[in-house]
Amino acid sequence: MRFCTPCPHSGGEGRGEGGSPRVVESSLAEAPPHPDPLPARGEREYGRHAPTVRTLLSGLLLAFIFAFPAQAQQPPARQTLTIGYVEIAGDLRYEPIRGADRIILKTRAHPYAGAEVSIDDAAPLRRVLPVDFALTRISVSSAEEVAPAVLQAIESRGIHFFLIDAPPAAFAPLAAAVRGRDALLFNVSAPEDSLRRELCAAELVHTFPSLAMRMDALVQYLVARNWRDVIVLEGPLAADAASAAAFERSAKKFGARVVAHQRFKPGTDPRERDQNNPTLLTATNRDYDAVFVADAAFDFARQLPYRTQRPRPVVGSIDLEPVAWHWTWEHNGAPQVQARFAAHAAGRHMESGDWAAWIAVRMIVQAALRTRSTDFHAQRDFILSGAFDGDKGLAVSVRAWDHQLRQAMLLASPYAVVASAPVEGALHRTNELDTLGDDAPESPCHLDKAQTATPSR
Repeated sequence: MRFCTPCPHSGGEGRGEGGSPRVVESSLAEAPPHPDPLPARGEREYGRHAPTVRTLLSGLLLAFIFAFPAQAQQPPARQTLTIGYVEIAGDLRYEPIRGADRIILKTRAHPYAGAEVSIDDAAPLRRVLPVDFALTRISVSSAEEVAPAVLQAIESRGIHFFLIDAPPAAFAPLAAAVRGRDALLFNVSAPEDSLRRELCAAELVHTFPSLAMRMDALVQYLVARNWRDVIVLEGPLAADAASAAAFERSAKKFGARVVAHQRFKPGTDPRERDQNNPTLLTATNRDYDAVFVADAAFDFARQLPYRTQRPRPVVGSIDLEPVAWHWTWEHNGAPQVQARFAAHAAGRHMESGDWAAWIAVRMIVQAALRTRSTDFHAQRDFILSGAFDGDKGLAVSVRAWDHQLRQAMLLASPYAVVASAPVEGALHRTNELDTLGDDAPESPCHLDKAQTATPSR
C-alpha cells in the first residue's frame, strides 16, 4: 500500500526535505515473501496470471485512447461563405442629382461599402467559428443581365446568398430564374411596393424599406403632432406619382386628410406660373398643417420651403424625410456603426441603402454563428425566423407573409433625426413594427400560407 511516513530528518510530521509529502512503499511485515504463497481466499486458478492480463488490457486501452482521439480533436477545416453583391454598372439611380442650372444638388453611391463594413465586423468571429466570410462584387451592364449573372454564380461558384442592388425591372426575371433553387436574395435598394405585393417571391428578402413603410412612418408622425390636414404636391415622374399615392393611402390609414392635391411642373417659364410657383400652388381656400412634396428630381422641392403661401412645414422629398438610416442617429450603437462606415468610405455619411446592405450581411453572418452550420437550409430558416439587432432600437425580423424586413424608421431633417417610428401610441396586436407598411391582413402576398416550395434542383 502507499501512504506518507514521517521523515526522520524533517522537523514536521509526514514531511520530507523542504516539508513536502514523501510517498514511500511499505508493507506490514519486513520478512521476504514466501516462495510459494497460498492463493488468497476466493482466488481462481487463473488469478495468479491476472496482473499480466490486466497489464495487457491497460496497454490496449491506452493505445486506443491516445491513437484515435488525436484525430478527433483536430480542429474542423475552415470554410468560406461567399456572399455575392450584384449591381448594374452605370445605374442611373446613382447619377448625381442636378438642378436646372446643372449644379449638383446631391451625390449618390452604391451601398457596397455598407456590405464591406459588415464583413469587417464579422472578422472577430474567426476565433469561435470555422468559417470565413467573403464578399464578391458582380457588375453587369443592364437589368436583363442580373438573372443570368446570379445563376452563373450559383452554378459555377456555389454562392447561395446575394445582395441585389438593382432597379425593380430586374427582379421579376430574377425571381423566376432562382425559383426553387438554394438561393436567398436580399433587395438592398429598391423601395417599390410592387416587389412586396405582386411579385411576392419566396427567394427574396427586402432589407430596404418599402415605400409604404416610409409613408406610414411620416403620416404617423404628422398625426402624432396633430398636423392632420396636408397639401400634396406631385411631380411629373412615375416615382412622384407612386410616392403621392402611397402618402394618400397612409393618410387614409391613420386619419390624416389631403385637403388639396396639386401637380407641379418644374421650370421657371412665366407662362406656367400656376404650375411652377410654390406660393401659387399652395394658395388654397382651405387651411392646412403641412405640405407634402413628391419630387424625385429634387429641383422643385429644394425651392419649396419658406415659399409656401402659409408658414407651414414641408415634408416628403425635403426637410423631413422618412429614411432607414441617418448619419445623425445617436442611439442604440449607431454612432459606432457610423464611425466605422465613415472610416471605411472616406468620410461619406451612411445612408439607407448602406444600412440595408450592412444588415443583410449581418443577418447572414448571424445565421452561420447561431446555427453553427454551413448548411444553406439551416441558415435560411434562421434568417427568415430569427430576430436581429439593427442598431435602431427594436429588433428587426423578416415578415413571414411578404419577406419585408420589419424595422424602425427615422424621421430626419438634413442635420438631425427628429423622431423615430413607430411613434408612441402606435399599437399592434403582435408587433408594433407591423404598423409600418403592409400588415398581414392588408398584403396581397402570403408566402406564409403558400404550399411547400418546389424542391431544390
